Amino acid sequence: MLAAIAQMILPAIVVFTTLFGVMARRDPKPGGVALFLRVGLMGLALAALIYYPVVKTALVTTGAGAVAINVSRGLGMGGGLLVVMALIGVMLKKQQ
Repeated sequence: MLAAIAQMILPAIVVFTTLFGVMARRDPKPGGVALFLRVGLMGLALAALIYYPVVKTALVTTGAGAVAINVSRGLGMGGGLLVVMALIGVMLKKQQ
């Protein structure tokens, strides 16, 4: 159980930290809401990119497949959370 939680959380932290660092350096620099939306959508795309080959094809063996699915779940949950926070930010900006 603890290994599954670590497989979901640790890779997601590394990937999202890297994505925030890379995407924040673009020219012109995106604002907070746009940055959260871009990173969240990229996280969801990476989750789908990992999940589809593991579940729909037989490219990955059983042991590594379970790890890949856990990593995909972590990226999907983190990306979904970032997209929701970005949408809340968009709604708050429209209220002003």
